[in-house]
Amino acid sequence: MGFYSHELMYEFHARDLGQTEALRRYADHAVKEIKSICGWDADVQINIEPEAKGKRIFSVSMIVFGLGEPIIVRKDGKQVLPVLRKVRKAVMRRIHRLTEKRVSHRKRALWNEQAAS
Repeated sequence: MGFYSHELMYEFHARDLGQTEALRRYADHAVKEIKSICGWDADVQINIEPEAKGKRIFSVSMIVFGLGEPIIVRKDGKQVLPVLRKVRKAVMRRIHRLTEKRVSHRKRALWNEQAAS
């Protein structure tokens, strides 16, 4: 099942899942959070696919484009919503690492130069 939200501009694909309303709401929340940090130009894709049909293991992946380098996170698990939460958390960690300002390193360099003179 493919879903494209026009308000948030992201792609949501859930294959072989019956009820996806709770997943869509959580995906909307995650995309709003990502776009508020990265900017509204970022493209987000969320894919949920069954890994093995007999074992009911699902693969959840989230791809974010627009920060210079793409962020791709993929995790597997039996229950989809907790795995989607883990993927969102991993994506947010990577986004914070990429957008974090490195002020502490500059302060040390300036302090060392002042102490040397």
